[in-house]
Amino acid sequence: MFNAPRRMGGGSLSSSAFLTSPGLSSSGYNDPLASTVPAPGAGGFGDVDPWSAVPSPARSGTPRGNVDEIRDGITAGSAGREGLNGLINDPPAIYVSLFDQIDTSGTGHVSLASVQRLLTTSKLPALTVEKIINLTSRDNSSLARQEFFCALALVALAQSSSEDDEISIERLSASIPNLPLPDLKPSSTSHNTLSAPPTGYDLGGSPSSSSASHGLTPSASTGFNAWDTTPRTNGLSDHHRSPGGGSGNQHVSSGYSANGSAFRSDGVLEESQLGYWKDLEHVEVALIPEKEGWFLQKYRVESDKRSSGPVSRRYSDFVWLLDCLVKRYPIRLLPSLPPKRIGPDASFLEARRKALKRFINFVVNHPVIKDDGALNVFLTEGAFESWRKRTKVSTDEESHSKKLNTAQEMAIPSDLDEKLGILRDNLPSILTSYQKLVLLSEKSLNRLINHSADSSRLSLSVQAIGESLNKSCFRCTNSTDEHGTIINGNGSSCSLCKGVSKGLEDVGETWIRIAEETERRVTIITSHIESLKSTRDLYLSFRDLFIRHDKLSKDNVDGLRKKVESRNKKIEQLKNAGKPGWEIEVDKLVAANDQDNSSITSLLSRRVFIKACMWHELSVVHHSRQAAQTTFGWKDFTNDQIEGIKRLEGVWEGLKDKLEGMPVE
Repeated sequence: MFNAPRRMGGGSLSSSAFLTSPGLSSSGYNDPLASTVPAPGAGGFGDVDPWSAVPSPARSGTPRGNVDEIRDGITAGSAGREGLNGLINDPPAIYVSLFDQIDTSGTGHVSLASVQRLLTTSKLPALTVEKIINLTSRDNSSLARQEFFCALALVALAQSSSEDDEISIERLSASIPNLPLPDLKPSSTSHNTLSAPPTGYDLGGSPSSSSASHGLTPSASTGFNAWDTTPRTNGLSDHHRSPGGGSGNQHVSSGYSANGSAFRSDGVLEESQLGYWKDLEHVEVALIPEKEGWFLQKYRVESDKRSSGPVSRRYSDFVWLLDCLVKRYPIRLLPSLPPKRIGPDASFLEARRKALKRFINFVVNHPVIKDDGALNVFLTEGAFESWRKRTKVSTDEESHSKKLNTAQEMAIPSDLDEKLGILRDNLPSILTSYQKLVLLSEKSLNRLINHSADSSRLSLSVQAIGESLNKSCFRCTNSTDEHGTIINGNGSSCSLCKGVSKGLEDVGETWIRIAEETERRVTIITSHIESLKSTRDLYLSFRDLFIRHDKLSKDNVDGLRKKVESRNKKIEQLKNAGKPGWEIEVDKLVAANDQDNSSITSLLSRRVFIKACMWHELSVVHHSRQAAQTTFGWKDFTNDQIEGIKRLEGVWEGLKDKLEGMPVE
């Protein structure tokens, strides 16, 4: 699924891509069901979680959008085929405009239902539309950009040909020089206008893609302190600002209330900690289609609360950011990054984009990390690579610059280890359940995608039958009697065929509506899967936090104390012996003791700080977020499902009313 190679340069779509499609011949039209069984992993989902340790299965098929690599059986020097490549790679403006109208989510692919809705405005017979879709669709559920352009070219060919002419890629290649523009009339209020699925760290609604207009100008100074935790006041909402401002290393709010605890004495969460999800920051992460090379896949990153506008980032930039954050905030919840893979296919790139989006939205909404200086630079600095080269970033631990007050120390419960142990013991079973939930949801999504495509094909088949009724009816066709006199010579349909044809047309229209409603369900399921993955990432982050805590909480306080005790005994011995020069030796031992005692004090403070961080991450970050994400995610999913069922019921009720007058004899 994830190991198929990705082409290195800009591609072109050869006519061979369609001539060699499964179940199709170069000049004819074969059984439309011959190639409808999806290959394993089709649609971008398989049995293996892409971020698990299990190796992903290899896939020999070509990813969507890479159909230009299939050139079997085609002579490279054919002038007609070169013309087809030229048309598809440099299409007329109307081709691009039609694609952009349908591809509302900007994924580079359009569903069969959307394509069918558009092609039905060509007034071509349903059987011809079905042929065109089967000649151009390679994955049986959608069309890539170049496949869509080829479909439009076939529409133009069919519209300029007689009804008896065969529609094929070979005829299209030969007709390129004189090919007219397709006559299509897309409706601005088409039923298939679908919104892009809201994904990522989203609790209450879809993330905004527009940035604020506060005019934030990233610092270009080489003296910028990326370890500065002062909240960014330019271009940020009020909830990012701390009262009184502050200087570079001033301790900012770490999510504690005024008395140092996230909870009141009665165990209820402080009011200042409530409703955090009402003002979340949303960061969009999108693939930049213009690739500069094999390893230089870039992403457009844009926050709705940092008004620098979109910035371009590479995967290695995300790695740099996580490395900085892990070193600075080792005892904080931090999500993992998706893996890197040589030669990723389109499905892997899209899965990684979503994972990167979940990662950055998790970070920017952490109550402590959101104000980190390096994070702000990552989201706002246009010339990020040059900034990294000229700026040395401090990676000192958070505990070096932040100190707890007495109230915060007193807020740490005495049974913290017991509370953490409860979560630690139950993490494996929770993570296993979430992994299964994500996997089953993705399988359900895959079935819905196939169901939408099948509904679209059902619509075409039913409409084709309706168009063929009068051609196969003895009462509708021209015939002669025994004397050679023409009977029913006007070629019109009989009343029975006309009524049945109208009923089948309504049935076909209903199935395309079902396909469109199924697409809406695909959008809902996609959003819900991202919500599930966000919650899963939260638990995975705590699992990783436990690992870092077990490793980093160890110190040498006991060893230093033994050294101090040993020196104290030696000092007493030197004093009692009273040998010449004992004062100098004692001064050296006292200085060493002072240094070790200072280290002991610092390490003991760090122990307390680590406990405070663990309590904060458990009680404030994890506890509230897992509850809010789960509650909002399932509430929204349930409401969307209810709305979808009502819409489907309305579609079938409408068909029922239309079929009341369908004749039977």
